[in-house]
Amino acid sequence: MNTPVSDLLRSKGSTVETVAPTATVLDAIRQMRTCRIGCLVVVSRTKRVAGLVSERDCMWRTIAEGLSPRKTLVKEMMTPLRKLTTVTPTHTVTDCMNLMTTGRYRHIPVMNGTTLAGLISIGDVVKFLLGDQQATIQSLEKYIEGSL
Repeated sequence: MNTPVSDLLRSKGSTVETVAPTATVLDAIRQMRTCRIGCLVVVSRTKRVAGLVSERDCMWRTIAEGLSPRKTLVKEMMTPLRKLTTVTPTHTVTDCMNLMTTGRYRHIPVMNGTTLAGLISIGDVVKFLLGDQQATIQSLEKYIEGSL
């Protein structure tokens, strides 16, 4: 499928939940729970993307290491932007699926230069691909029936 990521963002929306690097891990966990999401984009005071913090970061890097989520800051647990795999709006949805599968990523930021264009999850990609496959199946059924 050669559908660009920009189409996926248009269908799901480009709103992204963010957190400050100086917030506590507990604040980040509460925000993720409230929003029912598994990842937050960490954004500096100047609104630049600094990295990502996920539910796994909170569990594996904080709680499993015996650190206090009330005292540990997001910037200590996040994955910095320089270590993240990112895509642009022109990458394809299939590119994202391949990156997520081979790299075992659950979230990938979509960057337009240095600006955050959106965040996609593996669930977003799977849902988008399934919708596209369903449309293809319906078209093929209509073709076979002769109604196309």
